[in-house]
Amino acid sequence: MRILIIGYSTRYIVCAGKRAGYTVYSLDHFGDADLLLCADRYARFDEITGAEDLLDHLDRLNWDFDAIILGTGFECADPKGYHVLNNRAEVMRSISNKKLFGGLMKSLGFPHPKIYDISDDFEYPVMVKPVYGAGGIENRLAHNRTEVEACGADMLIQEYLEGASASVSVISTREGAVAVAVNEQLIGTPWLTRDRFAYCGNVTPFQSKYNEEMREIAVRLVLKLGLIGSNGVDFLITEDGPVVIEVNARFQGTLDTVEYTSGISVFDAHVRAFGGELAEVPPPDATKDRFAGKAILFADGGVTINDMIAEKLAQERIRDIPQIGGRIPAGDPVTTVFCEGDSREQVVRELRAAAGRIRGYWRKPSAAIRKDARPQNI
Repeated sequence: MRILIIGYSTRYIVCAGKRAGYTVYSLDHFGDADLLLCADRYARFDEITGAEDLLDHLDRLNWDFDAIILGTGFECADPKGYHVLNNRAEVMRSISNKKLFGGLMKSLGFPHPKIYDISDDFEYPVMVKPVYGAGGIENRLAHNRTEVEACGADMLIQEYLEGASASVSVISTREGAVAVAVNEQLIGTPWLTRDRFAYCGNVTPFQSKYNEEMREIAVRLVLKLGLIGSNGVDFLITEDGPVVIEVNARFQGTLDTVEYTSGISVFDAHVRAFGGELAEVPPPDATKDRFAGKAILFADGGVTINDMIAEKLAQERIRDIPQIGGRIPAGDPVTTVFCEGDSREQVVRELRAAAGRIRGYWRKPSAAIRKDARPQNI
């Protein structure tokens, strides 16, 4: 089967498809070096402005493929006339809108942070975030009305809760769903980013007393929403238990670690789910001593990938490998470190050591900075 993956950053999906034995094409913005090694065909775009522009790009490609999978930045697209292995565009738009999603969670009875209007009498601090968007980079904590208003009128005001961040990876058909893995989320990790709420990666599996409860909530929620394929539910584990934060109704950034620890192809399970076939997954205890982690390393200053840095990076276990000559602005993701081990502690220790080494490679003034930013895969 020949599948075209469309997204601003598609490496993690394309390489998973290749591992599963599919013929995989990519229409992508960044063209990471390891993506080019996986893709059977590749084309780059600078910008795609809307539905008609996307269809024009597909017409110009003139590639023969059987289906499309929409990735980062294109989740809500609806390329008419093509077989798309994603949730329906109208469903994606309602889930991607954080304000609508909050109302939906309330109506369905799932725990979710309260959402406020600017005129409400709420307690500070509050979380202020974009109504649309992922990755957490634009999320802000506001301690008074002045700080709330400074974030802009189009932002979402949400109850601020403290706790541990986790996610559940789910495979679903129209008739059933199964939780594949519970993942720890790395959010605002100081040795990876300066942004307090930025998604920085994950460690799989996550171990807590709430795992079974989160699995059950995630499966029920995905079925209630009528989602198909690979879907993820993000949680915050508070002192009162897990609270649903959002649903990623598409391939998530946990794809690499979930496939490694579970031993199944999430990509293949996703494709088969659209044909009504629900994957069989190993029980949680079967993978309790098999850990994997990914850490997204952000630039603390502008970085230009020269020959020396590229040579050093080649010695590391990284993914999302930037090409020589690539220029990354301060605050943007540069590359992704991947490690596996027998325990969470081992994986985190090795991720942190590798991140420290890699950051040392570019601790020199860099040249020109590009204006566009690499989106995170969450």
